[in-house]
Amino acid sequence: MIETIHPIDDAGAFKRLLINLYTGWGYNAYRQENRDRADDLLVRNGVCGLLAEARAALGARAQRLRRDIPTPSRDDPFPGAAERARIRELEGVDRDIEAIEALIRHLPVPENDSTWIRHRAEADFLPRLIEADQAMAEQALRLRERARSDEPDDPAALGAPISALRQTIDARKALLAP
Repeated sequence: MIETIHPIDDAGAFKRLLINLYTGWGYNAYRQENRDRADDLLVRNGVCGLLAEARAALGARAQRLRRDIPTPSRDDPFPGAAERARIRELEGVDRDIEAIEALIRHLPVPENDSTWIRHRAEADFLPRLIEADQAMAEQALRLRERARSDEPDDPAALGAPISALRQTIDARKALLAP
């Protein structure tokens, strides 16, 4: 009987633990599929960062509008009705973007299990998932730039980029649907 010598046999306890972490328990951080999973999380985190910047721009715009509201006087005890209405619209858009950001943070990612591997080829699927995430990033970038620009002072002008981003999210969800 010939005994095979494994590199782990002569390893110390720490090295055996590391080898088991990367290969023995079915997860290898250096495999392309696992790097794609990590890239998916990184892209989605970047998208959420872009949305946070858009929300900050909207908050700054609302703050400028608040500063421009004149002081109440006897002749005009409730000035700035139009500004207050626009501030409420900006706050509504901000809540929409916040909801989208939470949705993106909690989008599912395929797990590394035998059932998933049996039903889909990870090597083909995960790059398509990353492409969907990149499309989401492009839409989020457009939304951020639109929120930063002072051209459309109307908050309703952000409706189209928000709608496009939601459609992109729905397309990504469809990739994971059975």
